[in-house]
Amino acid sequence: MHCAGTMLRTACRIFSAAGLATAAPAHSVTITDPAFLHFPMVSAVSAGNAPTVAWVIRQGGLTRLRIATAPNFAPVELVVQSDRDGQPISEIRVSPDGRHVAFVTGTAIGGRDDGYNPASLISPPSATVWIIEARSGAEPIKLGAGTTPVFTPDSGLLTYRRGRDLWAAKVRTPADAPSVLVTGGATFVHPTWSSNSKSLFFVQDRGGWSFLGRYDLGNDRITWLAAGASRVSSPALSPDGKTIAYFRWPVREQNVASDMYENEPVSLEAMDLETGTTTVLWRSLKKAGLKIADDDTSGLRWADDRTLVFRAEPDDWARLYAIARTGGSPRALTPPQCEVAESALLERGKLFVVHNCRDLDLRQISTFDISNGVEHPIKTSDQVFANAVAAGNGRWVAYAGADSRSPSLLRIVDARTGNLLLDETPATFGYTYQFRDPSPTSVKLKSTDGLAFSGQLFLPLGRAPHPAIVFAHGGPKEQMFPAFHYQSYYAYDYAINRRLAELGYVVLSVNFRSSTGYGRLFREAEGRAWRAASDYQDVLAAGRWLASRDDVDPRRIGIWGTSYGGFLTANALARNSDLFSAGVAVHGLFDWSRVPTIAGLAYPGKAFGVGPTQRNSALQSSPVAALNGWKSPVLLFSGDQDMNVDVHETIDLDRELTDRGVAVRTVILPGEAHRMIRQSSWDRLWSEQVRFFDENLAHTGAGAVGKARKP
Repeated sequence: MHCAGTMLRTACRIFSAAGLATAAPAHSVTITDPAFLHFPMVSAVSAGNAPTVAWVIRQGGLTRLRIATAPNFAPVELVVQSDRDGQPISEIRVSPDGRHVAFVTGTAIGGRDDGYNPASLISPPSATVWIIEARSGAEPIKLGAGTTPVFTPDSGLLTYRRGRDLWAAKVRTPADAPSVLVTGGATFVHPTWSSNSKSLFFVQDRGGWSFLGRYDLGNDRITWLAAGASRVSSPALSPDGKTIAYFRWPVREQNVASDMYENEPVSLEAMDLETGTTTVLWRSLKKAGLKIADDDTSGLRWADDRTLVFRAEPDDWARLYAIARTGGSPRALTPPQCEVAESALLERGKLFVVHNCRDLDLRQISTFDISNGVEHPIKTSDQVFANAVAAGNGRWVAYAGADSRSPSLLRIVDARTGNLLLDETPATFGYTYQFRDPSPTSVKLKSTDGLAFSGQLFLPLGRAPHPAIVFAHGGPKEQMFPAFHYQSYYAYDYAINRRLAELGYVVLSVNFRSSTGYGRLFREAEGRAWRAASDYQDVLAAGRWLASRDDVDPRRIGIWGTSYGGFLTANALARNSDLFSAGVAVHGLFDWSRVPTIAGLAYPGKAFGVGPTQRNSALQSSPVAALNGWKSPVLLFSGDQDMNVDVHETIDLDRELTDRGVAVRTVILPGEAHRMIRQSSWDRLWSEQVRFFDENLAHTGAGAVGKARKP
């Protein structure tokens, strides 16, 4: 194992001393032991034109950068990085020729270079760009502060953002000092290079409107290709380099609040780069433009010089469509009444597609013929799929697969033969923990207003009646599965629910209205979020459903949730303490009307469409409007450098509840982010949470609520 730079050398020493992380069997650990959370899982995958795949494994306090190359795809570990200083590997990119890998250590704050500091270092860290040859024994070279590395198609330059500028390093002589490529170029998004690596196409947001531009290397100015009172996104250059396609969206009015997660009308346009002539290929008749996707490339891509493939919701379901370069009616490639999550372009006119067309509560994989939409299902024991990329010009495909007992790990498949060439398992990384509870099952429920929704039921072993817990996920534009999630944030949530079931709790995880996977009408349900908190009705129905079960003690029902799920948890405790006897709210949103004062902080209310005229109704849908009804004890948990939800929401709620005599324990992690960076933060959450539920639900009965402890 070779490393360079202080942090990377430290990581190597840790790796050499500790070896592969392991977890003891379930029966030998205490309830607070977090060993079960130290599972390996894929956090990023990258591939290029060459038959080389790179991926990152997150496990415990380590992140591992690995590569594999055709024909045998034997994994090679390039770098192992500790998160001790809050600097895990957060981004990767393989060069098109497969000879180099760029990666970023640390997590940037809001697109800036300065990084989160959960380790409380005296000198706060920056997100840092590195480059390493894709071979065993190679030494990584530090390029400096920055984010978002992108190689040019000829693999000659590596560009990345630093400060307000776009920087570049020479790939073949990376020891040469990087330099500014475009002053102010850090604002270029959706970068797309011409095949000769001489022109960069990009989108620049101007604040409610945006332009499509082109920068030719060596020029002293930008050429604006599409400008006007609208927004553009997802530029895609045709293989012959003659046409650029893109989406055009309505302008955002400056004095009107817009829900950033809600569909909008959209048009698909193509511009002839020689003549500048623009053709509208397709225009939606309603809000069919979808802004929620697992990957950036599935939205719009060229299948060949004649055909574009795009993702949209004209029938309220996320499907793939093909349309000719010259326009005409789009052809649906994927079935109705189900959703496409990701896709990758393979050779021979095929698409590898991650979808849920055979079971909305899980994910499946298939290939589809672009010419006629014929599906070829792929048989596999995995239940959840993500991070799909094509390698070697579509000859191979890599993706992450998971099931109820194995976290999301890498698979590489020969697209011609269907042979599985790489199949990682937890044992590959020394993880041996086996949950003793049965695998969770999907359940169908009815809300208090009759709306149908889904959940996952985790059942314990042992004698009933059991205490029970409702889990509400974050997002809310996410979906939980009866299997490990493909994102580490939600994979930890799933593992915690499994462990709670092992300890004797019945757990019901809820895909409440607003969740993805069930179509636009469910995702954009009337009254959701700040409008009337209609999604809380699903959580309330879940709690009542648990209370009606013979194997549940109705006096011992709790709830927990993260982020948006924290909002639902707080609403449950504020409005129905008669049902929910205790709760854990992790970096939750408690006041939709709040206007934060911290520079650079995301403004959840504004992002979800709360403007000045909506603040009163938004407040009434918030937990803080019903605090006088809050009687049950609560654990509040947040990082204090959370840039998604203002930590003051947690701090202020602590004070309000304490003043009302509610038992509350609040844990604040210095420097930690919303998506907690260090493994020790997740370990701390588990320790605090399981002790809290143990004291308030597990062994105490209804008379013992109120035992939440102050620090």
